Amino acid sequence: MIGFLSDWGHKSYYVGVAKAVIYSLNPNATIVDITHEISPFNVREAMHILLRASQNFPEGSVFLCVVDYGVGTARKSIALRTRNDYFFVGPDNGLFTLVAHHFGVKDIREITNPRFMLKKVSASFHGRDIFAPTAALIDAGEPFEEIGHRLMTYEELKYNEARMVAGRITGEVAYVDGFGNVETNIPGSLLEKAGIELDSSVDLVVNGRTFKAVYCRTFGDVMKGELLVHADSSGYLEVAVNQGNAASLLKVKGGEEVFLEKGK
Repeated sequence: MIGFLSDWGHKSYYVGVAKAVIYSLNPNATIVDITHEISPFNVREAMHILLRASQNFPEGSVFLCVVDYGVGTARKSIALRTRNDYFFVGPDNGLFTLVAHHFGVKDIREITNPRFMLKKVSASFHGRDIFAPTAALIDAGEPFEEIGHRLMTYEELKYNEARMVAGRITGEVAYVDGFGNVETNIPGSLLEKAGIELDSSVDLVVNGRTFKAVYCRTFGDVMKGELLVHADSSGYLEVAVNQGNAASLLKVKGGEEVFLEKGK
């Protein structure tokens, strides 16, 4: 199974032609579109979404991931194998930071073997010419070791790892979804450790501003227009406004530091 994630959208032909390359090399492939609506060039957003989405895929899955503002430059084209036998193919620009940290790294290869590329490689479409063929051949069972020489390091993005100090929880805005809900990288379990109970008030601090919210199970547990915090379907804290737009209220786009503690 190949999970496909990009910032290409669907207006152009890019997604379709990359899939055509995969099927030409691996006719039995199953391709699952995770999303092609990553904000253009937003590697941070992509790394958070990739971690959440990948956890629902079976062992042995291959992830074709293309958010590649540095295409054609000196940045490496890599394939990364994690300890749970997932395979991630894409640019070495920090996109794989979180899956590497979460699943552990088993092996990393720079894609240099011409057999894992199209015969003619363009300078600006490595998603079609390098990454799609590599993902297709890994999925078809080609030896991972033949992709290219082994790498000992990979590019990582800095991020505010979720933690709790003296009852105050710190994390970051992972991304904003299509409803304006603010997704964080804070596991819901941290609220229990902080002694915050369901249906209680919490103080949320973003960009130096403090907001009052209710910690609850789901959107409809508060009145329309009310700010809430809950553990989303991936187990991370989500900040939302019932039938409203939390991102507009908090004035965030992604990457901002977030603080949360018991309401005062």
